[in-house]
Amino acid sequence: MSTPITLTAPHPWYVRPTLRALTVAALVINAMSFVPYLVSSSPIIPYDLSLIHIIPTLVVAGIVASRLRWAPALGALLGGLLLLEAYVFLTDMLVQPTSAADFAFAAIFFATAIVGLVAGAGATIQNYRAPRSRPFLDPPAPSWVYPALLALVALLLGGMLTTAIQPRGSLPGVSPEALAQLPTLTAKDGLFEQPEIKAKAGQTVALRLENTDTLTHHFDIDEFNVHVLISPGKSNLALFTPTQPGTYTFYCQPHADKAARTGMVGTLIVEP
Repeated sequence: MSTPITLTAPHPWYVRPTLRALTVAALVINAMSFVPYLVSSSPIIPYDLSLIHIIPTLVVAGIVASRLRWAPALGALLGGLLLLEAYVFLTDMLVQPTSAADFAFAAIFFATAIVGLVAGAGATIQNYRAPRSRPFLDPPAPSWVYPALLALVALLLGGMLTTAIQPRGSLPGVSPEALAQLPTLTAKDGLFEQPEIKAKAGQTVALRLENTDTLTHHFDIDEFNVHVLISPGKSNLALFTPTQPGTYTFYCQPHADKAARTGMVGTLIVEP
């Protein structure tokens, strides 16, 4: 007499990761992306700032990993705050990266913040829509999660590869000797040391931009479409030709209120 063999299908909740698990993974990866800055002397992300970021992020990840239904909402909130932080402080690393490593850091930060926000919000909605059970089990992630994650990973890898192979040179065509002869505008302690610059209308202005701070700054003059990145610890060149006499404001877009003239602002006087 033969015994029938019964095949048991795997539990569907184990086929795909839950949105809670994705939220936790995103927060942990986001925190771990700061580890290289703990052991290096990078002027962009100081040691103290790295440590202050890592510890709270891992604590929130631990709370989200609990079985509490509301916990993923905390991960979504942190993901949103991280995304805002990335937009304010790390956008330049994506648009005008100074190195492939800095681009990779910024890209991972942005991506994990987005995943934390979306997955955390989705997990919270799922948890409160699902019937309560003892013990409570999170519903599986939607079927679109895998394709979305694969697309995000492909986008990250493509950006990192492009940045890594892109020819680099902070100031192509300008020798250090020539740069050293130019007038200097220095960013220090969140301010421009030279609050006033004078120029002649129709004549090209060449400035050596120095940044002694640990944060990336900008040199912006909207009227002449001047928007130059000033990387920490590096020299940059601002080259522009003011066309109309007058008084204009130069400022650092992330660290100034141009309208109120507070923060990193200065005055450009263009004489006839």
